Amino acid sequence: MIEKSTMATRAKSNTMRALDDIRGGFDQRELWLYLGWREIKSQYSRSIIGPLWLTLSMGMMVLGLGVLYSEILKIDVANYLPRLAIGLIVWGLINGIIIGACRIFSVAGGAMRQIRMPVSMFIFQFIWSQLLVFAHNFLVYIIIAVVFLMNPGWNVLLFFPALLLVVLSGFFISMILGPLCARFRDVPMIIGSVMQIVFFMTPIIWSADQMPRRAWVLTANPFYHFIEIIRDPLLGKTGTALNWTASIGITIALGAIATVFFARYRARVVYWS
Repeated sequence: MIEKSTMATRAKSNTMRALDDIRGGFDQRELWLYLGWREIKSQYSRSIIGPLWLTLSMGMMVLGLGVLYSEILKIDVANYLPRLAIGLIVWGLINGIIIGACRIFSVAGGAMRQIRMPVSMFIFQFIWSQLLVFAHNFLVYIIIAVVFLMNPGWNVLLFFPALLLVVLSGFFISMILGPLCARFRDVPMIIGSVMQIVFFMTPIIWSADQMPRRAWVLTANPFYHFIEIIRDPLLGKTGTALNWTASIGITIALGAIATVFFARYRARVVYWS
């Protein structure tokens, strides 16, 4: 009885320390905002257009795949290109967070061993850098919207809560994958391979309407829901209740799991990194 009480007290204490760490990491926002921007900028140092290479690279991929697959799938390019562009841009954000989350603490290991600071500060910095990449890629959608005279109307406002759900889920998944991948160095390779398969199983190049008989495959795919709640508002739609309910439910579940996991293993991250 006394042992159970001690374990419950220890778990509560670890949770409080984890929440204090997250609060402390957020308070360091001036530092991680600067470091996140410097990380992106340093990748394109001495380049003429700098981080706009991100925009150019995404634009070329959207144009190439858009023209090719609109012909293969027999879809009007004016309808296909905006949908493909948003799908690729959102997938870039999700894939970048999941793949990059595996390297957060292995990359920051040196700094963590030399300077005492909240572990979550490095997660905030990482998520911020991914958002900067997303912002550069998002310029491709704006250009396409102007070229094709798109007017999503007031439904476009749903883009902001949808993006918030994706970012929150990305933060929570980083709290799990960061320590996990620092401890088990084979996990990043496994996740990288899985994400390549998931890309083709998610309606990014193709449309969900093209698979009515296998709807359960889409329903079971969490990436489908997150992509749709961002893509639909940018196309003038609201998104389905299923997409929103699934996305909110997944975010809440991830938050609960991440809090428990981070509380349990946060203190060991420095030794694993």
